[in-house]
Amino acid sequence: MLDNFHLLRPWFLIALIPAIILYVLLRKTKDYKQNNWVNECDPHLLVHLISKSKLKGNSLIATMIFISWIIAIFALSGPTWKMASQPLFQKNMARVIGIDVSSSMNSTDLSPNRMERAKYKVIDLLKTIKEGQTGMIVFSSYPFVVSPLTSDANTIINMVPVIDTNIVPVQGSNLNRALIKTSQLITQAGFNQGEIILITDSVPDNSSLATAKQLANQGFKIAVLGIGTTQNTPTINASGGFITDNSGNIVFNHLDTIALSNLAQNGNGMYVPFSEDNSDIKTLTAFINSDASNNSRALNNSQKIWQDDGVNFIWLLLIAVAIISRKGWLEQIC
Repeated sequence: MLDNFHLLRPWFLIALIPAIILYVLLRKTKDYKQNNWVNECDPHLLVHLISKSKLKGNSLIATMIFISWIIAIFALSGPTWKMASQPLFQKNMARVIGIDVSSSMNSTDLSPNRMERAKYKVIDLLKTIKEGQTGMIVFSSYPFVVSPLTSDANTIINMVPVIDTNIVPVQGSNLNRALIKTSQLITQAGFNQGEIILITDSVPDNSSLATAKQLANQGFKIAVLGIGTTQNTPTINASGGFITDNSGNIVFNHLDTIALSNLAQNGNGMYVPFSEDNSDIKTLTAFINSDASNNSRALNNSQKIWQDDGVNFIWLLLIAVAIISRKGWLEQIC
């Protein structure tokens, strides 16, 4: 037992310094020669004016206060000599973030462009996720897995900066395939429900709206963060040039907030518009946390931790305080 003995909070021992100072000051009162009457009375009368029993009481009280203080400090410092098992709890929630990497994400209605602002938002969101498992895909015409579900959000954060619109071989936009891929990623990890968070500026079609409703019936929830503005903006390719149609006209696009809201509503989730500050991320975080709070579970395994036995010394402290609090004892030092 002594081999394993240590203190969990040793910095509390600093409080011994004022305890020692107080003890020395109280002990000084036992020396009647330091009493103020020494300079006023004759020596042969002094012994009859100063009660030695009171001085002895002062010494005992000072000692008891010092002992009580030491016991309290020792208890607060967290003495331990054995380990105990503690069950682990975590939020039993899976989520997949889908980032739109279609050409429209190069639009510059958001500076420097939608793609860069989307990546900033994803990083901010990942930093707020503390529990559960998270995965990530990118999608345009087809979805591609960036990271399977993992409890280490920092691993995914390190992958975000390299994401760009030229990361996929085929351009276009297909939210339906993205929804199917995200749900598959969640079920393959052993979950039968989860959260799908889409970061996109694409317009959902009827098939994606139907898929969202089907996933909602299966227990999935879909949140959508719209990236862009409602103003018509030229669509830019990865090299920085304007995208044109077959007639040579520049292709314009704008964020269809109504269609994206319908997608989130069909998915039993919520639509969050882009904001220059962090309010959109706070809204998404609240959505994630509210859903995860209903899915807590204890893990099958447990963790060994050092057991804090400082509470056992409270009984000694109560005994010492009870002695000091006896009637008339505190009057000895007042």
